[in-house]
Amino acid sequence: MAKSKLKLIILIAIVLFISYKLISFFSTFHIYAAGKYPYAETYYIKSPEKKILEALEKMHLTNLDLKDENTADYWHNIYFDLEGKRIEAWTRPSIDDGTDFALVAVHKNRKTGWQLVNQELGLFQNIMLKREFEKEIVEKLKAELEK
Repeated sequence: MAKSKLKLIILIAIVLFISYKLISFFSTFHIYAAGKYPYAETYYIKSPEKKILEALEKMHLTNLDLKDENTADYWHNIYFDLEGKRIEAWTRPSIDDGTDFALVAVHKNRKTGWQLVNQELGLFQNIMLKREFEKEIVEKLKAELEK
């Protein structure tokens, strides 16, 4: 009986150790990824990046800034206001002539500064911001592209 308890304890210890190592391994991916972008909420839109940028201009977003300061990187940075918050987003060409369009961060006020989506926002704030972004930007962008 003592041997079976010892085997059970050893088995549990091994399972816990392996689980810990797996969780640690996958939770450190953001350290090796590109800056703050691993946290971005990414949406695939089946349209070329140039058309998406043109459609964003036609949407007349408040304080829209499409000027990409660093043209050598893979992302086209975009800034605009959404319901009293400053939004940072990016586009990047994807496969099949599509584009990845991502919500990166939100700036609500000077006190909080920029907060990364999917990392620095609370669960409820994160869900609400992503829903608002999908409804007010992504869906309207898709409708604008269909015109």
